[in-house]
Amino acid sequence: MRSIRTHLLFNARIQMVLVVLIIGAINFWSSNRFFRIDLTRENVHSLANTTKSLVTDLDKPLVAKVYFTGGLQAPYNNHEQTVVDTLHELAAYANGRMRIELIDPTGDVESIGAARQFGITPIDYRYRTDGLSELRKVMMGVALIYGDRQASIPAITQLETLEYDIAKALRALTSDEPKKVIGYTTGHGEPDLGSARGPLESLRNNLLENYSFVPVEIGGSSGVPDEVDALWVVGPQRQLSDRALYHLDQFLMRGGSLGLFVTNVRGDIRSGQPRSVQHGMDDWLKSLGVNVRRDTIIDRKRNGVVRMPVRQGRYVIQMPVNFALIPRVSELASDHPVIGSIHSLLFPYASSIDVLPGSEIESTVLARASLSATRMENIPSVAPKAFSEAFENEESGGEWPVMVALVGEFQSHFAETGIPEPTRPGIDSSEDDPSARLIEGEPARLIVAGSSDFVANNVPLMVNLADWMVQDSTLIEIRSKNPTPAPLEPLTDDQATIVRLANLFGGALLILVLGLARRAFRTPAPKIRTPADDVM
Repeated sequence: MRSIRTHLLFNARIQMVLVVLIIGAINFWSSNRFFRIDLTRENVHSLANTTKSLVTDLDKPLVAKVYFTGGLQAPYNNHEQTVVDTLHELAAYANGRMRIELIDPTGDVESIGAARQFGITPIDYRYRTDGLSELRKVMMGVALIYGDRQASIPAITQLETLEYDIAKALRALTSDEPKKVIGYTTGHGEPDLGSARGPLESLRNNLLENYSFVPVEIGGSSGVPDEVDALWVVGPQRQLSDRALYHLDQFLMRGGSLGLFVTNVRGDIRSGQPRSVQHGMDDWLKSLGVNVRRDTIIDRKRNGVVRMPVRQGRYVIQMPVNFALIPRVSELASDHPVIGSIHSLLFPYASSIDVLPGSEIESTVLARASLSATRMENIPSVAPKAFSEAFENEESGGEWPVMVALVGEFQSHFAETGIPEPTRPGIDSSEDDPSARLIEGEPARLIVAGSSDFVANNVPLMVNLADWMVQDSTLIEIRSKNPTPAPLEPLTDDQATIVRLANLFGGALLILVLGLARRAFRTPAPKIRTPADDVM
């Protein structure tokens, strides 16, 4: 018995020593290695391969200085830890060339001055203690130093775009490529994207971080400048001349990327009157294989809102009102890099699009209206209350495309007509060279959307679109990651009926089924014998 106990004790000690050695070996092996298990469908909590590649080939030390004021309250109390964790994960792929410094500038004049030199400025923050609130200046930024270059993230107030902001700053530090140029047309009633406020200002600021964003005049003596890589035509309100269309046509023929965001019907909500927009691009678009119909998409179930003045007593307040002419589109090509993980888009005053048959151009429907949408020609009004009920025999249902992407070699619309002459006086056309006119195009990219107001209502997608159009898709993968859950889709009438019936009768039916099952499989109780039974 004693020998058996000794043998068991020896085996236990050997097992303990082996466990310690295995744990030590694993720790030693993993000290210079990093991995993460991310069970989310789109790996939203792991660094993208694009982000990792920005630090794997560093040839100089990279220093990340994290300037965060200590003791921040919600919703910023966990921001510093998240930023530090992300930077440490990034440093694991930098082969020892990345160093992270944590700096609390509270009360440190020297640190505050250094942060300002990096472009990190204090922001207003409201502390709340014992029912009191106090406005203070705090810092929540990161400075990246790479040799003699530096970049910064001035204020990290939201974590959804943290990886993208870091990757964008790293690429600016490590890349020597000149900025590509995105142009936007002017002179035909388009919004001035170079000075517009609101969402268009946010779009402009996002683009200027990576690209040059310049106005382009078409229809004049010269066409689109050679340095322009992508060109946007956003909502022209006046007709483009044949010469302006020729300049767009030739830009596409030379392999440029062209984005056309056109609205065929607009309206004034105050007056309620619709207005047909004659931009003059219909025939030219058809020659490219696309037809933007002169109808309007109506969606009474999935839509955006507008603010309407409503009188309450002596006051008039702005109230949000569902508007059927702002369809919310969730039927998206999620496998396309432009869409990524974007769940829905707004298309105000949208027209449906037909991709014409017979073209060898590769086409992709990026967005199409939902099953609950209809389309209608010659809408009688643009007032929200006018679409509370359907217009019988005037609306047709269907999942109509509202934005398409075309890639390929296009044929010039002006192959047989020559170069159009200027229609405006004072334009010199003496330098027009017929021999330089392109008939067959180089591989090009064309985006057509049936709404010009789409641009201001979908800034994240427009930034993705800019990257795709200049074929700079390195950051799309990062920007498209969306850690927020997808919004719930409204149920159809049939689905809602089934859910209601299940709620009403499902519980009772389940109890009935369980009761019948128990009755069917119940073992009969044994019969108890009595003395009377024995007498009988």
